[in-house]
Amino acid sequence: MRVTTVAGALATLTLAATAVAQPGAVASACSIDTNSPKELAMASLSLQQARSAGSPEQRKKILSGVMKELDTKPERFAKNPGGYNYILSDALRLWGVEPGLSSAPARGQLGMLTNPTAPYDIVVQMDSAYRRMAAALPECAGDVAALRQNEVWLANTQAALSASNGGQLDSAEYYAKRSMIVSAANPYPYYVLANVANARNNRAEAVRNWMAVVERAGSDSNYRDIKQGSMYYAGMSQLEGANGLQGAEQQGAAKAAAATLQALLKEAPNHPDAANIMNAWAEALLVAKDTAAVPGVYAPLLADPAKGTDLMLITAGVLASRLNKADDALALFEGAVARNPFARDALRNVAATYYGRDQFQKMFEPTRKLLAIDPNNYDAWMFNAYAAQGLMRAVKVPPAKKVMTPADQKATAEARAQQKAWGDTLVKYQTIADGLPVKVDILEFSRRTEGSTVSISVEEKGAAGGTHEVVMEFLDAAGNVVATDTQSTGPLKKDEVKQLSFKGAGEKIIAFRYKPVK
Repeated sequence: MRVTTVAGALATLTLAATAVAQPGAVASACSIDTNSPKELAMASLSLQQARSAGSPEQRKKILSGVMKELDTKPERFAKNPGGYNYILSDALRLWGVEPGLSSAPARGQLGMLTNPTAPYDIVVQMDSAYRRMAAALPECAGDVAALRQNEVWLANTQAALSASNGGQLDSAEYYAKRSMIVSAANPYPYYVLANVANARNNRAEAVRNWMAVVERAGSDSNYRDIKQGSMYYAGMSQLEGANGLQGAEQQGAAKAAAATLQALLKEAPNHPDAANIMNAWAEALLVAKDTAAVPGVYAPLLADPAKGTDLMLITAGVLASRLNKADDALALFEGAVARNPFARDALRNVAATYYGRDQFQKMFEPTRKLLAIDPNNYDAWMFNAYAAQGLMRAVKVPPAKKVMTPADQKATAEARAQQKAWGDTLVKYQTIADGLPVKVDILEFSRRTEGSTVSISVEEKGAAGGTHEVVMEFLDAAGNVVATDTQSTGPLKKDEVKQLSFKGAGEKIIAFRYKPVK
């Protein structure tokens, strides 16, 4: 829009990395006359002078003069409501960020002579001026919307965010609503209101505001993080709410959660929490009694494992296992190992899936790799024992005959020898598992760009107890050690359990392993 002014357009002012719409920044389709009557032209010039005033006192004096002029005999401006309200809103932009001034000062404090003691809410009056301006100049409606995101809007938005971050819920709500009076088009105030509602355990209100963030953020990349965060919180809250309902109401709420989480994964397929989002999406479908739709959650990964991370593929494999789709599960777990050969959970699940499919011979290779990562895990050693047991039972000993030919005798002897060999293997690995001096269970592995954390539990199995050093190594995709952390269990009694946490700094960490604990 285009504004006809004496001094012309001002340079764009940027505050806190947010571009603030400036007076004068109008497109050609919108023309605002600020020269008629002459008093309006003088007020426009005065506002330019106020912006460049050398002191607060001088600025307030100029602004008071402008407000006095606009307030005196307002009928003079009746023929140019668009220009009048433009200049009024411009003056209020400056008053609205004047240090030390309350949000609703007395009219006299602003220079107005009529009703000087009456309160004058600057934000509300600014909103009214913009409404009148848009009504008088319909072709300027879009430009008025842009002008609303000004210094006053930004100050209230920043105050809302600051209060929210500081846990000051009442203040955060107050400033967010003030921000929305000036401009309801921006997503940030809704984000604050969602966080306030969530802190007050008002789930419905929180979800409503998070979804308002999504709507207002649209496809603007400037709001990508706040949009995706709102979709995440909304979807998770919807799912949590659905779990507390019953019947058709529960199904409806769960379907809404599934739709939100599905949209989030479409919006951000590489989201840091993509695996958790995918799992929550599937959980929402199950709560909604739409089991048939769950394979669709992991179908893209099944078709092309390269589309997902190892964590996503592992999660997808677990979903397939829950649906008793063993072929899908195995393909997904194997895809995870291909993406990350050191992924402990993927190796463990591959071995377990082979066991469920009676493919016992195939269990040994992933189990060997698993033990190189997790050498004091009882279950990992027992995988070898289970594989040997399955192979032992699979050996078919020829049935006894009254007359045994040499061939019969040879086949029987070979079968029994195989059974014994596999039985010995079973005993070997069960003995190792039962004889572990320390048992280790992996509780959590958290991978973040700023660093990773591994939490484990250590159970003392030695009769005399002892103290153990646990050396944790954090690995990159090539298996190189990126970081190392060593923790001591301290003195432990037999069967005593202690939890330890290890941290590794580095952006390329994708796996871990620890040295055998003796």
